[in-house]
Formats: sequence, C-alpha cells, structure tokens
Amino acid sequence: MEINMKPIGYIRTDYNDDSDIPRQPINNMKEKGTIEILDEFKDGIKDIEIGSYIVVLFYFHKSEYQHLISKKRNNAGIYSTRSPHRPNGIGMSVVKIINIENSKLEFLGVDMLDGTPVLDIKPYIEDLNSI
Repeated sequence: MEINMKPIGYIRTDYNDDSDIPRQPINNMKEKGTIEILDEFKDGIKDIEIGSYIVVLFYFHKSEYQHLISKKRNNAGIYSTRSPHRPNGIGMSVVKIINIENSKLEFLGVDMLDGTPVLDIKPYIEDLNSI
C-alpha cells in the first residue's frame, strides 16, 4: 500500500538548521512561528480561537531515516523516542495560537524548521489529550 499526502500549509520560523531548534515545543513557548495555510484549505481553520492549543502534525522534510535502533539514545527503539529520524518522518507538536490573520496562524511553541510542511491540524482537548 502506498500513502500519499498533500501539505495543507507550511510553517514559518527563524530556524533553518535542525541543530538550532529546541527539542520540544514546551521548551520554546516564548518564540513565535506562523502556519501559513494554503488557500484551498483555509476554510478549515474556522473556529480555531486565539488562546487555544492545537496539535500540529507535520513532515520532517529535512530529516533522514537512519535506523530502528537509535545509537544516540542508548540503543532505544525508534518508537520509544521522539527523534525526527523515523521511517515515515511524521512530527507532532502542541502549540498555542496567539493570533489569526486571514489564513495565517501565529503560535508559540516552535520546534520546527522554516518551510516545514503541515499535514494536519487538530484541536488539543485537555480531557482527551492528557492522561
């Protein structure tokens, strides 16, 4: 089976090199990024509110798949880590919306490179997304 996905938008940040980005968005809740939604998908951001949290699913477009066992993380299996070097390269971050202008979502919680393709956005619902 082959799965094809089309980005719904792209992330704009000040990070161009993966060695510079924070490892988790919670570690960078002061820096702003922007999700630029493509025109054909912009109606889908209706009802996203300033101050809300969203789950952003994105593609690690500059990461390369390496191994199922991480040599950098004490021989841990890749699925027990949050490494960007994965067989399918899908990332997930929870970010806070601070502004919405047209088809642009400004957020706090940057841990993505500039130009990162966005695959999907989902609401963060505390009762459902935390244990």
